[in-house]
Amino acid sequence: MTAKQISIAVGLLFASQQAADAAQYIVAEARGVAISVGTAIDSTKPLSLKQGQHLTLISDSGQTIKIDGPFQRAPEAQRGVDVVAALGGLVTERAARTSELGTTRGAAPRPPLPGPWLIDATSSGGACLMQGEAPVLWRPVAKEAVAVVITPSDRSWKAKTDWPANFGTLVLTKDLGVHGDASYFIALNGSESAISITTIPAVLTTDKMRAAWMIQKGCDRQAEALLRAAK
Repeated sequence: MTAKQISIAVGLLFASQQAADAAQYIVAEARGVAISVGTAIDSTKPLSLKQGQHLTLISDSGQTIKIDGPFQRAPEAQRGVDVVAALGGLVTERAARTSELGTTRGAAPRPPLPGPWLIDATSSGGACLMQGEAPVLWRPVAKEAVAVVITPSDRSWKAKTDWPANFGTLVLTKDLGVHGDASYFIALNGSESAISITTIPAVLTTDKMRAAWMIQKGCDRQAEALLRAAK
């Protein structure tokens, strides 16, 4: 091999390594732009957004990067919010809101989840589910069995099952029809919660990325449990 051929081979190897090392940002939210949520974007390539267009990206380090058009450069140049800082802000906001409501309504803070992949069946709000995984409901352990009734947001069907006594979790089997990217009413002995489930795409490969995604989707208690478990 000549010196010129060696130089070309080294150059190609270097370029290939640079491409392999390029960070992939994942789209968590897209408004006014034809990019699907969950799409991976090369952080080093220029991104073009027009006025009124918006993207929220999750970096490989778990930063949340919000970009509004007009924008014409590589997203890696944008400063993001670290997942721990984002969660800390939400926890502070949640405590202040609970304190304010508690003075007039007797509101109580929701307990921490014992695990990140649990969906609180006793509380309305957002929940996150890993792509391809079965939903697992959670409630504080009780000595009595509970009748569980699940209906989608349009009330088009109804599924029933039993939650055995002394169990804090309940795995929802496929025949119950519950999956990600849909909303449901879940009733325990008639007490109903409205829960919207968002899928966490498999392209999110680290716990920090997943936690950042959870925060964006309103699953802050699950994000808190995930980061706690990762310490």
